[in-house]
Amino acid sequence: MIDLDILKQVPLFKGLTHEHLTFLQPRFQQHLAPKGTCILKEDTYGDQIYLLVEGSVQVTKDLVKGFDEEHAVTEKVLASLCGTDLPTFGENGVLGQGARTANIIATTDCVLYTLSQTEFESFARLSYEAAYIVMTNIATKISYNLKSTDENLVKLATALFIAVQQ
Repeated sequence: MIDLDILKQVPLFKGLTHEHLTFLQPRFQQHLAPKGTCILKEDTYGDQIYLLVEGSVQVTKDLVKGFDEEHAVTEKVLASLCGTDLPTFGENGVLGQGARTANIIATTDCVLYTLSQTEFESFARLSYEAAYIVMTNIATKISYNLKSTDENLVKLATALFIAVQQ
């Protein structure tokens, strides 16, 4: 079972009470991912959110769609996440099973915990206020990620513009 002290430090659960975290604690399932494992695959669907507690992963995205190019050649590393920061990913899994927007690849052996959409909905029924806090934290994280994506899109558009002008 995930340690309650770990849950208290997870940014996604900031603002939850001890009672809420105690309710969530047994609902997390441990998941081990050896180095090189593709934990999440872009454009697939799932119903789980992941919490990385040990190890590190890379967030990647395939930048070329619709061609038979080798995937590794067209894949861009967007971020590296470390278990010491207790990052979460796959939030779309509890928000109605939305498509995964990136790949998550284990760069070391990893220890993760997953929370299913069913378990999250059970938690939400317990306390609408607690669910609101978590959803607000998810929205804040997604907003930050969208801003970062917008900045990268402007950089790519600028580089394309410069290349076309030559």
